[in-house]
Amino acid sequence: MTEASDAAQADRTLKARHRAMWALGDYQSVASHVIPDLGAVLVEECGVRRGDRVLDIAAGSGNAAIPAALAGADVIASDLTPELLEIGRNLAAVRDARLEWREADAEHLPFADGEFDVVMSCVGIMFAPHHRAAAEEMLRVCRSGGTVGLINWTPQGFVGQLFATMKPYAPAPPPAPSRPRCGATRNTCTSCSVTR
Repeated sequence: MTEASDAAQADRTLKARHRAMWALGDYQSVASHVIPDLGAVLVEECGVRRGDRVLDIAAGSGNAAIPAALAGADVIASDLTPELLEIGRNLAAVRDARLEWREADAEHLPFADGEFDVVMSCVGIMFAPHHRAAAEEMLRVCRSGGTVGLINWTPQGFVGQLFATMKPYAPAPPPAPSRPRCGATRNTCTSCSVTR
């Protein structure tokens, strides 16, 4: 095997492990107790309006996608884990929210360049193993002048401290440099020199 095919196989194995991990536990219980209001906050901060085309990446069970759909946007909730999307479909039906649910890898999105007005992720895309690839995909599928919005844990917060405690027991991250050099504000991404 070549080095490239070895790396591709290692990446497929890693993604399969991620998918299995997210499918194992009671993610919805965690989402409803730890981050119940963050999705609505993200939708408001992104200025989602009726008619906007919105992509929620690593949407899980839809804590941001469902509020975006209820705001009148045309929403696709994407996630690597089909089990979480099924939970989201059920939650959306209860709230009479209409949106599309698609299995998708945040690092290889199956959408066209500039397809969305708003691209967002609420405590989701941060778990993609290759941060730069995921960030490039977010920018690629967002239209020029559109909005990219994220809510992520910080290393200094409670969850960041929890992750630091678990780090010695977790598998090593992928060998590629994955930490973004990002000083992004609401309107600019200095890492990519792109204004959105």
